[in-house]
Amino acid sequence: MKFYNRENELNELETAGKISERHKILMVLTGRRRVGKTELIHQFFSKTKGIYFFVNPRKTSSELLSEFSSIISSELSLPEYIKIGTWPSFLKVLFDASKEKRLVIAIDEFQRFLSIEPHIIFELQKEWDAHKGKLFLLISGSSVGMVRKIFIEQKAPLFKRAHNILTIDPFGFEAVGRILGDFGITGIEEKIKLYSIYGGIPMYYALIGDYNIADTLSSIDRLLLRELAPLKDEVSDILIEEFGREVPSYYSIITAIAIGKNTAKEICDYAGIKETSFAPYIENLSKVLGIVAKDVPATEKNPERSKKGRYFLKDNFFRFWFKYIYRNMSAYEIKNYAAIREKITSDLSSFIGRSFEQVCREFMLKLNREGTPFFFEKIGRQWGKFRDEGGRNVYEIDIVALSERSKEILFCECKWQGNVDAQRVLEELKEKAKLVQWNNGTRKEYYAIFAKSFRERMKEPNLLLFDLADLEEMVKAPQSSREK
Repeated sequence: MKFYNRENELNELETAGKISERHKILMVLTGRRRVGKTELIHQFFSKTKGIYFFVNPRKTSSELLSEFSSIISSELSLPEYIKIGTWPSFLKVLFDASKEKRLVIAIDEFQRFLSIEPHIIFELQKEWDAHKGKLFLLISGSSVGMVRKIFIEQKAPLFKRAHNILTIDPFGFEAVGRILGDFGITGIEEKIKLYSIYGGIPMYYALIGDYNIADTLSSIDRLLLRELAPLKDEVSDILIEEFGREVPSYYSIITAIAIGKNTAKEICDYAGIKETSFAPYIENLSKVLGIVAKDVPATEKNPERSKKGRYFLKDNFFRFWFKYIYRNMSAYEIKNYAAIREKITSDLSSFIGRSFEQVCREFMLKLNREGTPFFFEKIGRQWGKFRDEGGRNVYEIDIVALSERSKEILFCECKWQGNVDAQRVLEELKEKAKLVQWNNGTRKEYYAIFAKSFRERMKEPNLLLFDLADLEEMVKAPQSSREK
């Protein structure tokens, strides 16, 4: 599998490597499990000589020390009389070796020392503050919460020691589409379906390539719905590593969001927790794990103070797993995979609809860089309340993009359907647009409709129509990539 879409991060590491030729530097890589941190390190090491250490959670402190000592003794050709019998002596060897010559060290899953040998973190702090030299220490960690405890929180032992903390985010659809294309999956519809389930985690697509998977349902059968499925324990492993004994509450909260509970009250009622206790949970799911986000209407002037917030699962794999696997865990445990597959098959088109909005939004952001149809400063969903003959009601618009400066606004609907009647959708969209209270009377309005295909490609001023062929162009553009 090629090395995709991490050019900026790789350039940042290479720049840090040049800095380390003058003085010591500490860099931190953080991000979700399987997002590609280790591969980024290996790619960096393909051009820069470095020593790699992996903190294996199944090993004791003494076993790790023995392994690390053996590696460093071999790599540095240490004389036999230098014995490394403690973690402080191990660190001393690293710092001493970097006094005159640059030494590049990567420690992967460093946060696991918190449970295996927590004292090493404080020893590292002491050695780091006391020594100069040319050590480039690259630390990587999948448990974002633990990384925060070590480097980011104000009382963290290595607070402000890192030159930079690089958060490795999941890929967007553009990169995923190119990866799948390289695996021989060329149809844009199939690419969107797969992205709707597996999101932007590179390793999941590596599995699709390894198993020679060609379509969505086959991927579900091979990667999830069988006894030896490689992603069978993926979600539970991530949640347990992050949240430990508090996992049951997180399961309930994520399930609530996955089935459409999107206000704090609705989520708390479903999960059986008090609203006063909600904030820490949702902060961990959004800021630490990065799987939940909060939406406010795009036209809100002060979104951070808005009381109209709705929560949603921005991670597609978690949304899929909680909606179809976790809610049917009884069938899953007795290996009744056929029953779960039937539920997935009957509902999959509806499930993909929300992910299709993500793809459409990414497409609009790409267009925005080209200034079409105008340069917008904000983009998001839009909803609100109104009164009609039936009483109080609610309207929703899939995407709204706007410019406060130019008073231009675009209203967009995303239809995961074929043969769409664009005229009818446009009329409905214009009616909903009238309910949006934003610079009424002075704004310039545009409209956009996304669909698999249209009954007719109608033309109207300020109207944009995009079908799957248009979206396919997004993943065809040249992309710099490096081979492993």
